[in-house]
Amino acid sequence: MSRYSLENYEKYKTVKIRPEPLSQKSDVSNHGLFEYVAFSWKELEPDRGEYRLEGIQEALNTANNPTLVLTPDLPRWVKDDADDCFAALVRKVGSYIDADRRLAAVVISTLADSKEEWNAYIDSFETQTLLADLQNDRLIRHLRERSRGFGLLVKCSEENWIECCEAFARNHLQKVWKSYPVVLHVTDDACGPHSRREAYRWHAGLSNVNIGLGYNLTLRRLTYPETVSSRGSLPLRFWFVNTGSSRIYRKFQLWVQLKQGEVSYELPLLGGTDSWLTGDLVHNEMIPLQDMPAGEYTLSVGLFFEDRSYIPLNIRNQQQDGYYEMGTIQVEITDEDPLMNIWDSYDPEGYYPLEDPKLPEAD
Repeated sequence: MSRYSLENYEKYKTVKIRPEPLSQKSDVSNHGLFEYVAFSWKELEPDRGEYRLEGIQEALNTANNPTLVLTPDLPRWVKDDADDCFAALVRKVGSYIDADRRLAAVVISTLADSKEEWNAYIDSFETQTLLADLQNDRLIRHLRERSRGFGLLVKCSEENWIECCEAFARNHLQKVWKSYPVVLHVTDDACGPHSRREAYRWHAGLSNVNIGLGYNLTLRRLTYPETVSSRGSLPLRFWFVNTGSSRIYRKFQLWVQLKQGEVSYELPLLGGTDSWLTGDLVHNEMIPLQDMPAGEYTLSVGLFFEDRSYIPLNIRNQQQDGYYEMGTIQVEITDEDPLMNIWDSYDPEGYYPLEDPKLPEAD
């Protein structure tokens, strides 16, 4: 170690964890695959006003990233105003399953491509992600006029991939993926090289074939103190990297666990994970600790969705109940919190706060 190395100037001893990533063979995931959950109009409403919607709930239990499609196959009872009747069905289905978190997205499929049908989707699926066909310029324009966010359904093949690129450019859709998913439907028997390349350029997050789309989160480094105080502050510095094609669209939160034997403390962090996209994701936070007994604790990290299912990390660290074990930390009983304001004048990564030069004193 050099006499000028950062360790010789540390204001507090730190632990630097650099997890080893999984190999490509062991990093197998299907969170980038989706399945259509398709139901026809005449199946859901065989007689006017008589709805049979129970099958939708059953299908959501078995499908992977279920994407709802309502097929406008006319029942026998429909005579006039078919598009208005279909819009009524859309509203009925929306009121039935809109709050279901298992549903990944809803495709805007219509009978007459009318505003009444479009508005039925907008008004009835308020909490769900709506998918607009990339080539439907009128629908995309209407969604924007209604100030409704939307994802994209891209039906792509080796024959029309250039037309898909032109549609992205024509409607300025290159940044849609930052807020809503881009869903790729490969219409060929297998995904060709052009479709695969463009899918990554479009930041597609889901596909009907497994081509490695979606998020792929790893933890490159975690820095924390060797010793903290009970009822004091725990400064944490995270460096995540999302090497996948898209962001994570479901709400999730970063948690830290401190465990000593059977005693466990779970601490939620305030990280703005809703703004995490792809590439480097850095988060620094001071966590206030509870009144804890002194001793050595195991520090673990986890990312959890609202339903408490966890996000798998691409690291080799031991995992239990969604928490990945990082290392140990010592908790002491002290009269003060020496780390509360430590970052005001010191940065453990080697960058120090600078002060503006002061004016020279007058003679």
